[in-house]
Amino acid sequence: MIVKHLYIDSIEEIKEPIAICLGYFDGLHLGHKKIISNAIQNSGLPIGILTFDVPVSSLINNGKSNEVLTSLDDRFRILSHDDIKYYFVFHLSKEFLALSPLEFIEKVLLKLNVKEVFVGEDYRFGKGHEGNIELLKKYFKVNVSSLVHLDNQKVSTQEIVKLIKEGNIKEASSYLGRHYQVMGVIVEGQHLGMKLGFPTANIKLSTNYVIPKYGVYKTIAFISGIPHISLTNVGVHPTVNKREEAIIETHIPNYTSDDYNKTIYLEFVEFIRPEMKFESLSDLVLQIEKDMKSL
Repeated sequence: MIVKHLYIDSIEEIKEPIAICLGYFDGLHLGHKKIISNAIQNSGLPIGILTFDVPVSSLINNGKSNEVLTSLDDRFRILSHDDIKYYFVFHLSKEFLALSPLEFIEKVLLKLNVKEVFVGEDYRFGKGHEGNIELLKKYFKVNVSSLVHLDNQKVSTQEIVKLIKEGNIKEASSYLGRHYQVMGVIVEGQHLGMKLGFPTANIKLSTNYVIPKYGVYKTIAFISGIPHISLTNVGVHPTVNKREEAIIETHIPNYTSDDYNKTIYLEFVEFIRPEMKFESLSDLVLQIEKDMKSL
């Protein structure tokens, strides 16, 4: 897959005609995958996907979260398994957001030599979201994918964010088509887990991921490509020295390696219980022993 970084004043022309999937694609959930699968199955052209480097909400107040379900690297890694030739990363700016729908077509899509467009039925673009599918059809062959619903609920990035923050990890994963995953680096913590008999890997996240509801989760930790069933706590340590910011720390049973500075991928499988404040450390240990039985 060829990565192309795009800026409003610097868009490299693509020599060959291409088909393109349009959207932000954060999460690459079932709705996004439907659009991409439609392109793979029905276009005879090389396929590109256009995504953004940051959420639109980081530049304007649109009432949506600045957190993300997937980093740019996550999206690249997930898409690398599909038959996608171009990975276009548009670096957002206020100038880009001010483009009219026609300007977006002329300055971006036509310059990329787009001949065919794949979108979801609710796709809008350009300043004020004034651009629609009918306008695209005046310039390109347009393929529209219907929305995906599960249990009468539209599959959307915002719905998945809501579910994760509520601790509904299994439902969020069903919308994603895979376990919700975060990526980061293992860093040194306060060694409290070691003192309690449950050493943990403290994770410094690589991007502004959506933080799950505070609590304890069954997870799968991937270190050096090897999966390990693990018990993960997300929270602020209310029993000892409550912290201002949430931390994510995971305990891998019978694992003794020192992996500081190594990359870790953490998949959230199941919510076990909310974070709790205990009267003593011995009570905390007893609860962790109960939590371990959920693995």
